[in-house]
Amino acid sequence: MKMTMKKKYLLFAAAALTLAACSNDDENLNGGPVELRLSSGIEVQEVPRAATDIQNEAFDANEKIDVYINEATAGTPSTDYPQPMVYTQATTGNSLNPPSGEQPYFPSSGSGVTIHAVYPSSSETFTTGGYATDTESNTTFTIQTDQSENKNYKLSDLMYGQANNGNEVERTDQTIPLFFTHLLSKVTVILKAGAGLVDADLDGAKVELLGVKPTTTITMASGTIGVAAGMETDIHVFTATSSALSGSAIVVPQQLPVQFVRVSLADGGVLTGTLNDNTQPDLVTGNAYAYTITVNLTALNISASITGWDEYNYDGTASMR
Repeated sequence: MKMTMKKKYLLFAAAALTLAACSNDDENLNGGPVELRLSSGIEVQEVPRAATDIQNEAFDANEKIDVYINEATAGTPSTDYPQPMVYTQATTGNSLNPPSGEQPYFPSSGSGVTIHAVYPSSSETFTTGGYATDTESNTTFTIQTDQSENKNYKLSDLMYGQANNGNEVERTDQTIPLFFTHLLSKVTVILKAGAGLVDADLDGAKVELLGVKPTTTITMASGTIGVAAGMETDIHVFTATSSALSGSAIVVPQQLPVQFVRVSLADGGVLTGTLNDNTQPDLVTGNAYAYTITVNLTALNISASITGWDEYNYDGTASMR
């Protein structure tokens, strides 16, 4: 007698906190093919970028994610999966769509799988930077130098996701969480008009982070990153308007120079920023830093506060040059 196969789905969602139990009376879990279908979520809520949340709790529609699926076996795998499989975020909801014609299934041996994922996808086209190689170990990743565009900001926001904390996911038709976390650091700059100025005077002000080492390495199998490297460069955070006086950039964790921020006014004035104690800002992986800069006619006054990620508060001043 011919058996009718039922399609069962393996979903990944940030809302689920535990693996649901397998259904023992489902014939597909006892030998039949079981599809792997994915959804995604971002575990750590970040500080909104400017007035817009960019991938705050979920990926934007049509974003691409590299997914690595491996059979959980000590022997020869019965199923080989393409490495990576490039999934695309659905236009609605948290579903991830697999590559055309490459719908994966659980291994025919009945074994479970291990699953991890990396964003942004190595298949993306990067303006500058991006991945130098596409391997499981010691892949280099370089942030974008101009993050004033949302696209380049997102292409710099290196994230890593795992199912079941990197442990085996057994054959199941139930929802499986895939948690993504931010691997780099986030720096938000908020401009304010100081004495003798109004917001309109800040139209066209270009904000940059100075002396940033833009490159790190990532081990795809574990999500660990290396130290900051590469030639020091300036990162364009945003260009202000009177109605948009804040922006953010993603930076490889590192110590920034003492003079770490520059505001170039449209009238030609250039001001650089320094912490009050002249120490170097020390950026840590997974943390977000917000600097409020009051622009005066001859100097910058800098204070900092943060919500969302680990909190760091700073004060500083800067002078015209």
